[in-house]
Amino acid sequence: MPESRRRKSKKPAATAPQGSTRTPKRKPPSPPWFGAMILAFFLIGIAYLLVYYFSDGGVLGMESLGGWNILVGFGFVVVGLAVSTQWR
Repeated sequence: MPESRRRKSKKPAATAPQGSTRTPKRKPPSPPWFGAMILAFFLIGIAYLLVYYFSDGGVLGMESLGGWNILVGFGFVVVGLAVSTQWR
């Protein structure tokens, strides 16, 4: 069987310069307490919302916030989500 012709390359093969062999720096893994902090934000937010709903806002301090209690509870959950994106 005949062999196909090989193409002659007009350009030399691209190679990296000798002095610039950099390896990208990897960030170190998160400390062990970081996962616990994420979980704590989630649980605090959910617990806050459950207390607000089951007590009808009658807990001391919650009654003055009114409907803003929902924002506070979801705020903790959102902070937990934002912190979880930084976990390695």
